[in-house]
Amino acid sequence: MATEVLINDGGAPARIIPYIAGSTISAGDPLQVAADGEVDVCFTTSGSLLGVALTAATSGAIANVITGRGVVLNAKCSGSAGGDNIAPGVTLTPDARGFLVSGLNTAMGPPRGVAIALGTGSATAGLLKIQTY
Repeated sequence: MATEVLINDGGAPARIIPYIAGSTISAGDPLQVAADGEVDVCFTTSGSLLGVALTAATSGAIANVITGRGVVLNAKCSGSAGGDNIAPGVTLTPDARGFLVSGLNTAMGPPRGVAIALGTGSATAGLLKIQTY
């Protein structure tokens, strides 16, 4: 059995992005962004999977996260249409106004999101740091 966490089969390149660990993390753990903006192990299905830990990390240290998802950028977001303010780790979907809001899109089959919030947003629309799916 291979011991590597990162396996590249020649497809799209994986990204390795540093985050701050919010708890003790082992290499290979699936990770999510917690409400404090740090990464923790994804124990429940309610979390949005950010990626997988490349190496072990202790709380407060850099956790190298492997993701095949998109890029980190600033995007227009608004908490008002989602019914609450946006917090780190919340799954985001677009609304009819062209903003990303908290929640899942169920209009076209299984629930899905398009991004994960990496910062805190409010009911006032504005730019917010996200990571796209």
